[in-house]
Amino acid sequence: MRFIRQTFPAFPSTFTPDLYAGTAPETDPWLEPWQRWDTPQYQAIAERGYSAFATAFFTPPLFPYLMRWTAPLFGGNTLAAGLFVSGLAFLGCLLSIHCLARFELADEAAAMRTVVYLAFFPAAVFLVAAYNESLFLLGAILCLYFARKQQWQVAGLMGGFAALARIPGILLLIPLAYAGWEAWRRGVRRGWNALAWMGAILAAWYAYQWIVLNQPPTAILTAQNQRGGYLTFPGLNLLEAARRILSGELILENSLELTFALASLVFTIFIWKRLPRLYGIYAAALLLFFLSRMGSPQPLVSMARYSLEIFPAFLLLAKWGNRPAIHRLILYPSLTGLLFFSAQFAIWGWVG
Repeated sequence: MRFIRQTFPAFPSTFTPDLYAGTAPETDPWLEPWQRWDTPQYQAIAERGYSAFATAFFTPPLFPYLMRWTAPLFGGNTLAAGLFVSGLAFLGCLLSIHCLARFELADEAAAMRTVVYLAFFPAAVFLVAAYNESLFLLGAILCLYFARKQQWQVAGLMGGFAALARIPGILLLIPLAYAGWEAWRRGVRRGWNALAWMGAILAAWYAYQWIVLNQPPTAILTAQNQRGGYLTFPGLNLLEAARRILSGELILENSLELTFALASLVFTIFIWKRLPRLYGIYAAALLLFFLSRMGSPQPLVSMARYSLEIFPAFLLLAKWGNRPAIHRLILYPSLTGLLFFSAQFAIWGWVG
């Protein structure tokens, strides 16, 4: 561990209230490196509910509630439960994106490359950490997959699943609305069922939040603002990140996040042009949301992690990676980045 700390010095933190949020620090040496950043806060919600700390409404309920419900399997340890839930969801992501890639690309080798590129993406450590990332990604992949297969009810249920995992999940309403409109143009009125099912799930949660928890539907946005971020005109965070890099503020950190943001922008353009429009709308909606968030002192805070949610990019990479040289050019830097991000995460370095 000392060697890792000397080789990869930890980044400074951008959010430093009580990171443990009243949760007991883990003492098991195998589990302790996974209790980082948002994880203790998910644990606090799992253990004590949304009254655990002031900004507990920063996250939808699915992940911390699943941690609570599975904790008895691990002697009440919510960290182990979170790793279990994320691990199962990550496996589901790999299986689901394989099915999706095989459906869209009609090539088993390309489908396997899609799986490999997702699994070894630099920020893929967050798919196995006790974060809500893998649950969201699983719901988003299945939502668009079933929408493409015109299984509208399941698509809507999976969209609701994603929205109960992470805030950006609500943006799946946009591609589902497009899919419903396309189906309606072809005379298939059932396409609107996906939108109805997802809307019903969201309405049920927000009604519970308002009536039972006595919190307005905007509580999640209020909590996000209290954590140091706010909404701004799309793209201003790109300019602010560049300005801070030039002025010498957190150069490595801001440079990494700006790189991932610009790469996401380029990939979204290619997704729009090269893949079915449903994926382009999904990618554009997510990217617009990410580019409308201003953090401090990192304007593009967590962009490396968020970029993996634009999962249609892995379909494009799988297409391009059919040549061995291109495959290596994609895979080797990704694997190096994954090792770096994993080491940083373990030592409380800010990488997402």
